Amino acid sequence: MTVFRRLLLAAATLALPLAASAQTPAPAPGAVGPIRLVVPFAPGGSVDVLARLMAPRLAEQLHQEVVVENRTGAAGLIAAENVVLSPPNGTSLLVASGGQVTIAAALANNLTFDPMRDLVPVSHLVDVPYVFVVGPSISQKNLKDLIAEAKANPGKITYVSPGIGSVTHLMMELLNQQTGARFEHVPYRGTGQAMSDLLAGRVDMTLSSIASVKPALDRGELRPIAAAGNARLSQLPQVPSTSELGIEGMDVRVWIGLVARAGTPDATIARIDAAVKKVLAMPELRERMDPLGMVPVAEGPREFGATLAEDAARWKQAVTRGNITLN
Repeated sequence: MTVFRRLLLAAATLALPLAASAQTPAPAPGAVGPIRLVVPFAPGGSVDVLARLMAPRLAEQLHQEVVVENRTGAAGLIAAENVVLSPPNGTSLLVASGGQVTIAAALANNLTFDPMRDLVPVSHLVDVPYVFVVGPSISQKNLKDLIAEAKANPGKITYVSPGIGSVTHLMMELLNQQTGARFEHVPYRGTGQAMSDLLAGRVDMTLSSIASVKPALDRGELRPIAAAGNARLSQLPQVPSTSELGIEGMDVRVWIGLVARAGTPDATIARIDAAVKKVLAMPELRERMDPLGMVPVAEGPREFGATLAEDAARWKQAVTRGNITLN
């Protein structure tokens, strides 16, 4: 091989990494490092599933690494506090549900932070319908019969939740108050172990998002007995709604959204929200979310803030009316 040819081959070899790097998007202006999507629950639940579906697509839109970080405990308040204590630069985002923000504001009086003051809305991602499901220990065919059993034998029927103060906990306690039944609460630190014990028959039932229970429903390991709300769900058309069964008060809008630490610049929030809107509009993502019952919303900080305010007022009223406590 001639010296000239060796030089050509060497130049071509050196050009390969340059060409590859040219195809990698440059970090966006204002990017200060990887973005953490802090999930308040263990892997497997609807919040975690949504975060993991969105993370790689958000990374493409933001030209930043986006990682999912699960921080469990205290119905998600450990994760919320972690974000509150993080720098207000948009690199730590809580993938929140009501339990960490609006319910916490209504229930918790000994927090080191104020959820409605110290966390600010970024984007309302999705709404998530909830369904009552039972495990192999339950023989009743519908929720009305199960309520009758829970009234006749208070505390006998147990339900699992991701923790004290979670949406599941509060909605089930409302059901107790409104029907005179008494379902016994068994709180967990997340969805995974709760589902394992439900499948094994160590606990009896739960009220959960479709995303959390869909695999077990598909395998016939759990049975759906009612959809919470006014209408049947397209994913479970054979299952009656609570309204059909004459059970009122279960038409609670359950949401998942992104919130950031207060003080995060408006421009940073707007940039993240714009990326979220693009991601939620992707047909392939919507195809993944639909079987899980997730309804894309994609509302920005102003609209999401109004939803949070309405939600906080509703839960405060419900907690007061039902005399619900964390004890």
